[in-house]
Amino acid sequence: MSRKGVIIGSFVILVIVLVFANRSHTVDWTPTFNEFETKPMDTKVFFDQLPFWFQERSIKKIHTTFYEYDQYLRNQPIDSVKSYISISRNYDIDETSFEALLEYVAYGNDAFISASSFPYFMKDTLGFNTAYENTNIKEVANRLFFEFSKDSLIYTSKIPVGTSYVKDSTAGKKLGYFISAKGEKKTNFVGIPYYDGIFYIHTNPEVFTNYQLLEASDTRYISTVISYLPQVPIIVDKAVKINPEVSQSKFRYITSKESLKWAWYLLLLALALFIFFNAKRRQRVIPIIEPLKNTTTEFVHTVSNLHYEAADYNGIIQKKIIHFLESIRSKYHLSTENLNEDFVKKLAMKSGNSDEQVQQLISLILKMKSHKFMTKEPLINLNKEIENFYNKDKK
Repeated sequence: MSRKGVIIGSFVILVIVLVFANRSHTVDWTPTFNEFETKPMDTKVFFDQLPFWFQERSIKKIHTTFYEYDQYLRNQPIDSVKSYISISRNYDIDETSFEALLEYVAYGNDAFISASSFPYFMKDTLGFNTAYENTNIKEVANRLFFEFSKDSLIYTSKIPVGTSYVKDSTAGKKLGYFISAKGEKKTNFVGIPYYDGIFYIHTNPEVFTNYQLLEASDTRYISTVISYLPQVPIIVDKAVKINPEVSQSKFRYITSKESLKWAWYLLLLALALFIFFNAKRRQRVIPIIEPLKNTTTEFVHTVSNLHYEAADYNGIIQKKIIHFLESIRSKYHLSTENLNEDFVKKLAMKSGNSDEQVQQLISLILKMKSHKFMTKEPLINLNKEIENFYNKDKK
């Protein structure tokens, strides 16, 4: 490439880098509840604090279904008691995995599940139901309370889908609540015994997100919620089932196969060579050919200006009539020798104007051909009628 091409290419790359470096970053408020992400509605801050709350107990994050994890546990030596934690917008556990979780809790393990909605089979088995408090149009401060503790939490919801609560629970013990807009006490935290273990159901998962934890002036509410779980190792059922040990690249399948990987590299090399050698070929500059100037039109404008400056309105009128009739002859192939009724009908039919409009224009032309005018009003009237004729012709 020439030196000029290198300079231009470098300048373009520099501009692109500056544009992307200075572009505004919009905040993603999508409630994904991802344990590894730092977006406002993810839960990295909460899960990073678990070792502190549980005194450095081991924490295992499972990226498979709970049924698959349970099958894995069955092939391992007898393990100690572990608590199960899941925080998500919608607890979408499948029925098979929930049966395995029931058996897991029945052996004496506890499960803490915070979500806005739960599958019907779970609610049916554990004997509870949920509903939604109407969404506030404006952002207002909400406050969560405990039944047996003075700790509370004030937060402003950023998820405009309403506030979930436990509508009724036949077997559960009410542990926390909030006050609705109508002043009613709504349960949002219950403990439901199941054989030797306990299911803790919490219906406000948003309070565990990065934004709410960092914005909260006092996090003792979160600590109190977590304190219901015993000081044992933790297993975390991930909201986003992605194995961090597996590459998330879109080309991971291609790079995992030796033959596909080398084919991919060869394709990239061929593409790079094509761009490099093709850049050296420069197309010959195509000269710009100026269109021929219409000297006739320029001459008409010049003559018209001379007549107008000399106040020769009659001369302009006569030349305008001549020019108009010439355009009729060339465009519609009509003879303008006799401007009679037959001519009017043919011109009206070919131009799309009405017979009356064409007749009015031709009558005005005949009148002006036989008279001399010293003022510009007749010229204006003639010009107006001709313009109306042309405007109708273009439609």
